[in-house]
Amino acid sequence: FTLSSVKASLVTAQASGTIFTVNIKKNGTTIFSTKITIDNAALTSVGATTPAVLSTTAFADDDLITVDIDQIGDGTAKGLKISMIGIWA
Repeated sequence: FTLSSVKASLVTAQASGTIFTVNIKKNGTTIFSTKITIDNAALTSVGATTPAVLSTTAFADDDLITVDIDQIGDGTAKGLKISMIGIWA
């Protein structure tokens, strides 16, 4: 699988506080040089003030993918969804 982009969305946006930040790891190592964020009052990472930057795009069968919430604001965010967009080779 070759990853071309990642999007994150929430069912309920957080209103305030530090920016909601998500990290995705492949086999224990982050796939980002700049992690994915969702701005306060926003429901999606699309158009975030700080866009995510991928540092790893190649995935193999049996790679272990984990999702970590690294930072939250006021704690009201709910319903995180992650979309990994790419092409199966």
